[in-house]
Amino acid sequence: MSVKKIKEIYEPYMLRPMIYMTFTRFVLALFITLLADFFITQNVGHSVKKDAFFLCAVVFALLSVIAWLRLDGVKLPQLMMMRVNPSKKPSRMYGDMIDYIDERPGITFDELDDREKDLCILAANVFCFLAFFLIALIIK
Repeated sequence: MSVKKIKEIYEPYMLRPMIYMTFTRFVLALFITLLADFFITQNVGHSVKKDAFFLCAVVFALLSVIAWLRLDGVKLPQLMMMRVNPSKKPSRMYGDMIDYIDERPGITFDELDDREKDLCILAANVFCFLAFFLIALIIK
């Protein structure tokens, strides 16, 4: 899989699901990392933030490789072929349909085909890998 093939798959409507997925993964991993540091620091006595951020970077790098292989068409075990989308559209509990008639419908992650989903997952994982790796390099 080359960058040229990735450019062929990418469409502008995929940006919104990519941003949502990246933000969700980054915030969730940041929360888990800082929470783990809080509890481990109390037991160990010194901060393990650098190691925790580096571990998150490694996990996102591995997830990026899996997404890259899936995008390339490699047949992986069933567990690695699963795509997890924790965000669901909220249901509106009030108002009429006419209240939302002027909204442009956006493409959600569920509406993308498999190659587009894999590209969104790859982009989100690569961004999170870079962010956590840079944080691990900067933090003391």
